[in-house]
Amino acid sequence: MPTLVVIGTGGLARGLCYALATITRTPLDVVVVGRTQERAAEVCYVGAARAALADAPVAFHARTADLSSDDALADLLSRLSPVGLFLAASSQSPWERTTAPSAWTSLVRHAGFGLTLPFQAELALCAGRALAAVRPAAWFVNACFPDAVNPVLAAMGVPVLCGVGNVGLLAASLQAALGLPDQRRLRVLAHHVHLHKPDDGDADEAMAWLEGEPVTEVGKLLAAQRAADRSELNHVTGLSAATLVLGLLSGAETHTSLPGPLGLPGGYPVRLTGARLELRLPDGLALEDAVAFNQRCAIRDGVVVDGERVRFTGPTHPELDLPTDFPVAELHQVTGQLHQLRAQLRDRPPFL
Repeated sequence: MPTLVVIGTGGLARGLCYALATITRTPLDVVVVGRTQERAAEVCYVGAARAALADAPVAFHARTADLSSDDALADLLSRLSPVGLFLAASSQSPWERTTAPSAWTSLVRHAGFGLTLPFQAELALCAGRALAAVRPAAWFVNACFPDAVNPVLAAMGVPVLCGVGNVGLLAASLQAALGLPDQRRLRVLAHHVHLHKPDDGDADEAMAWLEGEPVTEVGKLLAAQRAADRSELNHVTGLSAATLVLGLLSGAETHTSLPGPLGLPGGYPVRLTGARLELRLPDGLALEDAVAFNQRCAIRDGVVVDGERVRFTGPTHPELDLPTDFPVAELHQVTGQLHQLRAQLRDRPPFL
């Protein structure tokens, strides 16, 4: 029986596990790894109860680990021998702006979500290195800001297959809006920033093609998704991720759009046959042009990862005493500086 390791106990990890509990039709062991046993056990209880009700052959097991330790994760992954690892945890919660507003969350809003890249990448680097060391044949799906983190992983030599969410959520939303049975005829090119409507009317909007022809008024088709509460979106992304995972496990062919495929920046239409991934760009669109589109959109998100360099692109602010353009190899030092800055600003009230 194959084993899937899911690192994380937040909304997306739950969305994935709860979807797997209802749509899986072949035996599967899911190991949920969290920072606390209580949180991991809670996810497993709900998943197991749903699986029982759905008569799905899925078993859930709770584990804890030091998520900041390569050695601890390598030891755990060596013992579990998973066929794949799904990462849905980082050191920066997307909910902090609403649950604990502070000068730090104000700074992130001012500078752009891309400012949190170091926090999104540090656990991904740790988990990816650990998996590659003990299970080099296993696939790695990173759900933490994959539009920018996956290019960092690629630059650091850490194998990553793809991400989930972002362009995948937009593709699912367009599939629903267009009344399509699947995404075989739909191709979407979009970045994490397109989860929200562009502020500038002349800014690049997400791009989509149906049967090879451009889809018009994409923004209007995405209006329902953009108006929905973010917590609700995990129900869509979780099911989309579960469908992807089951395709990876079964070897089935999957047509969809995914962020960070093979370490590329932004999101692209892809075809997977099991864990073999290929881009399926529309005719006439060269890869370099698709990448350039995503990098142009990344500027609005606050960070661009271009090869082996990271560039923060958000507005400057007196509190933001960080290098704005640096080699990926120096990310660890920048992450340390950002940890110190965040600790200081969390003690101050919001300024925006």
